[in-house]
Amino acid sequence: MAGMLRKDIFDGTDANVGVTARYGSTKARIERAALQLFARHGIDGVSIKQIAEACVISDGAMYRHFKSKDELARLMFEAIHSKLQDLVTENLKADASMEDIARTLVTAYCKLADDDPAQFTYHLAHRNHFISATGDGGADPSDFMTACVQQAMDRGEIPEGDAELRSGMALGVVMQPAEYSLYGRINPPLSNHIEVFTRGIMAVLRS
Repeated sequence: MAGMLRKDIFDGTDANVGVTARYGSTKARIERAALQLFARHGIDGVSIKQIAEACVISDGAMYRHFKSKDELARLMFEAIHSKLQDLVTENLKADASMEDIARTLVTAYCKLADDDPAQFTYHLAHRNHFISATGDGGADPSDFMTACVQQAMDRGEIPEGDAELRSGMALGVVMQPAEYSLYGRINPPLSNHIEVFTRGIMAVLRS
């Protein structure tokens, strides 16, 4: 998407807040610097030296915490991906309706985008790369959504159809506005629009 990412994505978070590491630790500062650089330039557009310079440490100190830039990128993605999945599964009741599931999924995406837009930007930009590389479809919220859509069809809660197609269309209801918000085309917080997104998803699934 053309345009510039919102400035607060890079400047609005404490540099001591990492992804996996303890607050204020050198590892946390490395993660935050890398996260912001990766979100802005992509993994391939950033060097270990640039990350080290951003958190004012030596290249050697970087390697004491991470074996490589690729390991750092992968570990951060996996942690963010797991957090997103946990936000969904931990807030669902066993007898949740399709609308409950849609609202919970939307809430998880909005919470990540609002709480830490750099993490959300990084996850959004690199999701396809890491998921296709690991083949870890079982931990993917989109696969979770497809399974829930199929189950809702089987229950007669929504009309029959292609579960993958419906799931992709439904997730687009929240993912595209979330991307717009990163570029300032929709004002944050996204959480203000949870009910609108939920209604939109259900309209897609019932069509």
